[in-house]
Amino acid sequence: MKHHRQTLTLGWVALLSLTAPAFAAGGGEVGWSKTIFHGVNAAILFYIIYRFFGPKVTAGLQSKSKQVARDIDEATRLHAEASARLAAAEADLAALAGKAEALLADLRREGEAERDKLVAQAKAEAERITAEAERTARSEIARVKARLEAELGEMAVEAAARALREKTTPADQRRLAVEYLTRLEERS
Repeated sequence: MKHHRQTLTLGWVALLSLTAPAFAAGGGEVGWSKTIFHGVNAAILFYIIYRFFGPKVTAGLQSKSKQVARDIDEATRLHAEASARLAAAEADLAALAGKAEALLADLRREGEAERDKLVAQAKAEAERITAEAERTARSEIARVKARLEAELGEMAVEAAARALREKTTPADQRRLAVEYLTRLEERS
């Protein structure tokens, strides 16, 4: 019943809308017979349209309404899925950011540990090189000292020999030779 009232109201509005240009074209005279004729004509036209095309139009509009409702539901579902995916992606991104931060901290710790290890190795190597240099220096000093002592001993022997040659007489030399030979005989 409500549907018929809406259709009837729509028909009267359309009838009056269609007759308005007829009044405007008439030059100012209002001819009720023409108005009624046009009104009846429009009513018949609307009735024919309603009778033959109304159910199809109504079915089409209902179908379109249902399709729009389905499309809205589908869009709502897709929007919910997209929102869920976005939330999951944001959570994954936050987790990745946390993992990246943790990885960076681990790499820093490893780098610092490696640096400390290299510094310790360098210090140990420097100490080893220093100890080796000190040992080499002591060895070289001992070698030079021994050589100098040997040279000094030789020089002292040469100086003593020279002094003995200069100060000993042939008689002293004979006496020393005899003493030497006596000692050799005693040992044998």
